[in-house]
Amino acid sequence: MDLSRPLAMVSGGPDSAALLRVLLELGSAPVVLHVNHGLRGEESREDARFVQDLCARLGLVCEVREANLGGGNLQEEARQERYRIAEEIADTRGLSTIVTGHTADDVAETVLLNLSRGAGLRGLASIPPVRGRLARPLIERRRTEILAYLEYLGQTYRTDLTNLTGKYARNRVRLEVLPVLEELHPGAGTNIARAADLAREDLNALEALAERMISARGGEMVVPLEQFREAPLALQRYAVRRAYAAIVPAARPLALALVESVLRIAEKTDGTRTLDLPGVIAAARFGEELVFYLGTEIVDRECEIRVGEIMFGDWRISAAEVAGFDARDAARDEVAYLDEALGPYRVRRARAGDTVRPLGLGGTKKVLRAMMDRKVPRDLRRRMPVVVDGLDRVAWIPFGELDEAFAVTPGTEKVLRLEVRRTP
Repeated sequence: MDLSRPLAMVSGGPDSAALLRVLLELGSAPVVLHVNHGLRGEESREDARFVQDLCARLGLVCEVREANLGGGNLQEEARQERYRIAEEIADTRGLSTIVTGHTADDVAETVLLNLSRGAGLRGLASIPPVRGRLARPLIERRRTEILAYLEYLGQTYRTDLTNLTGKYARNRVRLEVLPVLEELHPGAGTNIARAADLAREDLNALEALAERMISARGGEMVVPLEQFREAPLALQRYAVRRAYAAIVPAARPLALALVESVLRIAEKTDGTRTLDLPGVIAAARFGEELVFYLGTEIVDRECEIRVGEIMFGDWRISAAEVAGFDARDAARDEVAYLDEALGPYRVRRARAGDTVRPLGLGGTKKVLRAMMDRKVPRDLRRRMPVVVDGLDRVAWIPFGELDEAFAVTPGTEKVLRLEVRRTP
């Protein structure tokens, strides 16, 4: 992590003031960002002036921005807005690192809050020292050390009086819970922060194992179910979360209830199952694969089918002239035998109004209805390929119905074998 010229997020409180002084002692030349949320009226404006004056004395560039907050959880919204502004400024100024003044006390408080909510290993891992371009150089230091350091320097700082009230849950943990734990077990805050480090190491190991269970395919993440089902349940959960995060890296971790819902899809053996997830993401079990993808992704083009292989979106279609009809091979969902003389054939996505006369049914059926009957999810139906002839008649729905007009008969002279599979 490059700390030679980072963007330092400075509120004016003791932790961020100490961060600024530590960076200067390390020979760093930070650019300072102060975000005024305007939640405390004149006190907020005084915080901004304090940071500006401090930067002027230290010869540092300072940017002060105002945040526009709505309603709801103001603390969470303010946090997100701070980081959004920080990312924007870091990009504009070409700064590779953003630093904050989080301490070991922040880690311990977060562990206790997450534990009270029933968090798993990720919640117990708390605040990492580094995440992406964000670094926290003071993460191993206790707040008492920070205050002693500032006193030694004679460095003043701002005090946010709202942090001294019990209005917010974190304040109560800081003011009431941790002091009691320190009385019971001196050094409790340090011990909790160390436990978070150990939990983070375990989390990293599990996520590395989970990474081996998923693979990228175009814009999708794919989990082969044979290997997945053999894995311990805990590892399955991590694989689901990692696959989801690979599609939407900036999203919050997938909630446990949704993870369990995805696992139930993976357990099913009949039909195709799907589940809508936050961020316009879908998870679907298709054959022996669990696939995560953007629900709005649609392939909308046509390809002529020739002997050999073609790609249609994430589908690979193999075509071969064969000597005759193999009933056992034709029984596979991904394979079809067609009368080649009725071609040439093309592949495109299914459309409203497409019909097919399924072999042996004795009547016509809507293609999309046929997919619905096989429980193909709506968004996946729009992405499924169909094989059509020169008159745009549907000859075959891969993994589904074959139109009786294109089926191989004893009088068929040339047989075309098609096989459809997802690309690895």
